[in-house]
Amino acid sequence: MASINYYQTINDIPESQGKEVLLKILNSPKADSAKLQKIADDYEKKALEMMKSEKKE
Repeated sequence: MASINYYQTINDIPESQGKEVLLKILNSPKADSAKLQKIADDYEKKALEMMKSEKKE
C-alpha cells in the first residue's frame, strides 16, 4: 500500500477506490455543529427522563 507524503497531491494518487472515497470525504459539505449539538442535547434529555421514570417504577 502506497503512502502519501508531504509533497504529493491528490493528482499524484493513482486512480483507485480509495482515492474515490477520499475525494468524496474531502468534497462533502461541512457538518452543522450547532444543529448536531442540539440533536444530541435533545437525546440526552429524553434518555435522562426515561431513566428517571424507570427508577420511579
